[in-house]
Amino acid sequence: MDCATCEAMVDVYLDGEMSAADCAAFERALERCPECRRRLDEARALSALLRELPAEPAPDLLRARIDRELRSIAGRSRRLSATLPPRTSLRWTAMAASLIVAASLGWLGGSLSTQGSRDADELVAGYLRVASSEHPVDVVSSDRHTVKPWFAGKIDYSPPVHDLTSDGFPLLGGRVDIFDGRKVAVLVYRHNQHKVALTLWPAGSGNGVPAHIEQRDGFVLAQWRQAGFELRAVSDIEPAEMTAFTKAVDRSLGGGG
Repeated sequence: MDCATCEAMVDVYLDGEMSAADCAAFERALERCPECRRRLDEARALSALLRELPAEPAPDLLRARIDRELRSIAGRSRRLSATLPPRTSLRWTAMAASLIVAASLGWLGGSLSTQGSRDADELVAGYLRVASSEHPVDVVSSDRHTVKPWFAGKIDYSPPVHDLTSDGFPLLGGRVDIFDGRKVAVLVYRHNQHKVALTLWPAGSGNGVPAHIEQRDGFVLAQWRQAGFELRAVSDIEPAEMTAFTKAVDRSLGGGG
């Protein structure tokens, strides 16, 4: 297990969502990599500090989502940790993140009671990791012949990879994430100043299901099935732009659009 995969699995490991086999592989990887152990220790420490902060009760789903995002923030604060005492840095991050929590609670408002599926929530959380990271992809390239082979050995399937520059969505690269308890390929595209995260995995059955596009919490989500793959796209672009993106993906997969 390489460091990129190991880091992507830290939050899932802490949440207890990993299978026994993946847990064993993850723990073996930790034994060999001090940097990954440090990432896990930071995530545990931040979660502990967060529990110490005063907070109003929140729904379990929201608390889990925020907790995961805060650990992602902690990962990006490593450079800060190099200049401050470790506990000071973590407390600063937790306090800063608590403001984000408060803002998020206000932003989400009463919509929480009608928030949809856990799948959509996971996809939006994954998109936030892409959109807010200084390194949104693990392999940086617009060349499909570079990005596609990079996934070999990291996931158990070979995703179709296409650059969509001619349609206004240049490929930035790819990354591995965890969705519904399994490792999946995520392709990241750019559209003007926005990013589009396309998560895809082999479809269990059927094919050619048209894209369904919806707005949720300020994001636009698309889900459809094409060329034997389940496709999920998330971005903060306009719905019409997301429609154009799904059609461009379908054309690249030979499904018209």
